[in-house]
Amino acid sequence: MKKNLGFSSFEFYFVVSVIGLILIVGIQRYFKLAEDTRRLSFEILAKNFSAAVYNHHSHWIMAQQSPDKNYQIVVDDSVIQFSLQGWPLAVDVDQSGGENVSLAGCVSLWNTFLQNPPAISSSDEKPSNSRPYHVKLTADKKCRYELMATGFYFEYSPFSGQVKAYTTSIAKNS
Repeated sequence: MKKNLGFSSFEFYFVVSVIGLILIVGIQRYFKLAEDTRRLSFEILAKNFSAAVYNHHSHWIMAQQSPDKNYQIVVDDSVIQFSLQGWPLAVDVDQSGGENVSLAGCVSLWNTFLQNPPAISSSDEKPSNSRPYHVKLTADKKCRYELMATGFYFEYSPFSGQVKAYTTSIAKNS
């Protein structure tokens, strides 16, 4: 009597189907996890940016104790320009006054306030794949920092000091 040690075609197709289903579920979970990771890392960038804003605001408050009140202070070898309310406007960029917000100022804040900041493009440049982050100046004079192709962004208002992060669902409605 001859024993058949091979697989029948039914068993083979069954095993291939099960492996395929496991792969489909795994790939979907991987992409969801990757999206959540991108969102979380961007939220961490926004929190770090906010912490730096408040840190520099406290430097401004301390400087206002002196009789010589001005709207630029040297912190860590950088000249920080402040709004009249004491919130950072720019770093090492001539803003020529306490209420001017510029795109160059927004870029300088990003590059100074974040440790090892990711490369960022500005509204003057065309967004590219090599720079997934983009900054632009909104109509109400806020710096908007975006993670391209995801809909995640946060806005910084140099007049109130508010740093507010938005996710995809909010970004689609605004």
